[in-house]
Amino acid sequence: MSGEFTEEWLKAYCARTGQPMPRFDKNPSHDKVRPGEGDAPTQPRRSKYGNQRTEIDGEVYDSKHEAEIAKQLMYRGGCGEFKAVARQVPFFLPGGVKYVADFVVLLPDGSYQVLDAKSEATKQNAVYRLKKRQMRECLGIEIQEV
Repeated sequence: MSGEFTEEWLKAYCARTGQPMPRFDKNPSHDKVRPGEGDAPTQPRRSKYGNQRTEIDGEVYDSKHEAEIAKQLMYRGGCGEFKAVARQVPFFLPGGVKYVADFVVLLPDGSYQVLDAKSEATKQNAVYRLKKRQMRECLGIEIQEV
């Protein structure tokens, strides 16, 4: 073998192994077809915890539970219980770790609460539990699971 990879060599290799010939066009957004995949429609992937994205007033939430919490917060905010609500607020933790809170509520006294919509299953997630502990120990912020 000469060590050169030519187009002829690649064609022969693909024919020998049954793999499709790769496409080398300049547009990386071309349709990629894997062996065994035809024109069959793909089914949407099921989420890890079975949650369904839900839309309320043009806002998309990761789960029905999170959307319900958002509705409650909108109602309570409209009643003057707190000043503002922010969604998907990032907190940067040591070691390059980022925690994104579902909601941060600004209270009338200027303090705030970090709220996270969690199911029983997601409360047990090891990564979440570690980030929750880091938020408490490093930033002094207690996450309230709702």
